[in-house]
Amino acid sequence: MSDPSKDTDFLDLLAAWHENKSLTPARRKALLGRLEKDEALRMELAREIEMAGLTRAAQAGEPRWLELEERLGATKNLPIDFESEIMERLRKPESEPRSTQILGLSGWAWIGLAAALAFAFINPFVQKQPDPGVAKLIRLEGNHAVSPEKRILHKDEKFDMEEGLVEMAFHETGVHLIGTGPLSMTLLGNNRIFLDQGEIKLVVPPQGIGFVVDTLERKFVDLGTSFVVRAGPSGSKVLVLDGEIAVGNRNDRASRLMSKGSTADFDRNGSVSLRAARPSGVPELSLPPMSPGKASLRGRIFGIKEGVFPPPGNREAVKRQAIAGQFLPLIRSGFQNQARFGNFVQGRPLRFTGIAGTYDRFPLRTSLAPYSVERGWMAWYSGEAKPLASGRYRFWGYADNNLLVAIDRKPVFEGSRYDSHFRNELKIPRNNHPLLPCLNAKAGFASGRWFEVGERPVRIDLLFGETSMTMTSGLLLVEREGATYEQTYWGQPKWPLFLTEFPDENQLVELDDLRIRMEEKIMGSFSVSEESVWSVFSGS
Repeated sequence: MSDPSKDTDFLDLLAAWHENKSLTPARRKALLGRLEKDEALRMELAREIEMAGLTRAAQAGEPRWLELEERLGATKNLPIDFESEIMERLRKPESEPRSTQILGLSGWAWIGLAAALAFAFINPFVQKQPDPGVAKLIRLEGNHAVSPEKRILHKDEKFDMEEGLVEMAFHETGVHLIGTGPLSMTLLGNNRIFLDQGEIKLVVPPQGIGFVVDTLERKFVDLGTSFVVRAGPSGSKVLVLDGEIAVGNRNDRASRLMSKGSTADFDRNGSVSLRAARPSGVPELSLPPMSPGKASLRGRIFGIKEGVFPPPGNREAVKRQAIAGQFLPLIRSGFQNQARFGNFVQGRPLRFTGIAGTYDRFPLRTSLAPYSVERGWMAWYSGEAKPLASGRYRFWGYADNNLLVAIDRKPVFEGSRYDSHFRNELKIPRNNHPLLPCLNAKAGFASGRWFEVGERPVRIDLLFGETSMTMTSGLLLVEREGATYEQTYWGQPKWPLFLTEFPDENQLVELDDLRIRMEEKIMGSFSVSEESVWSVFSGS
């Protein structure tokens, strides 16, 4: 053959050998006719099969080989123990050139091998195909009751293993599963299993999207990913290794999306503990007392009620339903239109203590529950305040995902991530500074426009939150025009953290540790100064 890669017959025969293609009866007949007449095609197919490994062919039963050999009319030229010779051939080291190896068996043996293999996969009259079942066992180790001969698992079959490891592949979906004992699960079909006990890892290809793992607490629906599910007497746990899954209740209540790096625990009493992905690389500070006092800038934390929106089908649907979008009418109305707040649940009252570091447990710590975790959370602080010195000021910072500050009801700073509703729909003027790193921001620090503060207090509205799940990070600093600040070695002024109350001793230690870690990783810096604290005159 001149170039087998351009021969459609050769490619179809190879695909049939690998079980990657279904052929029509007419196509099978045509391929069968050419295979019997074209010696070059048979030899090329034999070479390709040898490269892929002959073990699969050598394990075929003797009656099948004899029937195919008789069909080829080559019985008298084949060795008496054809199968043994193939197995012996497999055991020899691969030290000879490939062309010599192929001719090591008699020419007719190789022709018979190639034709037999092709017949086995393209001729339905040679042998009735066995029931493929739901999944095929690939590897089985440890203490189990499965017989060595058993390799096929069928619909509604239960699989139990006291200890060890099992590896299997699902036929129609291509889903690959690895489980460790003790393991007890039931194969409910080609795209669903029930896990009663044990830990399994699944890798789901595109054709397997929609594969479902049920436990007593939840159902996990794959959206193109790999993930780990663990089930036991106390509940179940899921870890998303790549892509996304939808986590739903067994009663088909609204699902929530989980993405790469997210984990969740579900106990038998119905409580859920979620930990989102995308760590910022900086620590989460301990939460100071949050009960507002007379000098506090007050706030609330909000989440969307469960069941307000239909279950999101993909990541884009989650973005459309994110809580930041629900705050747009409030911002556009000068922080007066609260018509959409009927969709929210609230946590306990907050006291503003600055924005610095990672925020993962913040919703839990501020009693925001239950709420639709996959649609994020938002903290809103408001009140009247003024700095110690009059003058022109501007804010610097960044948040992953949402950060906005308004003075006298008009936004003056938006430091959100590139995909935030605030950034894309409000179009608030901002400058990015890529040469001044800030946390995990690709565009570096963001800065807002200058604004004037005189003798009278100004109204401040500050929004900070996460688009989906629980984890976010942020930093909010303030600069006074004309003031001088110490600089980092890469040239960033250490603008002071925006605060309305000076931190206590323990908070100062934590903030200093955060600053040092940020500087070590070149993720920005800041300072804490009593002269930069804004005084609150009324908190909302």
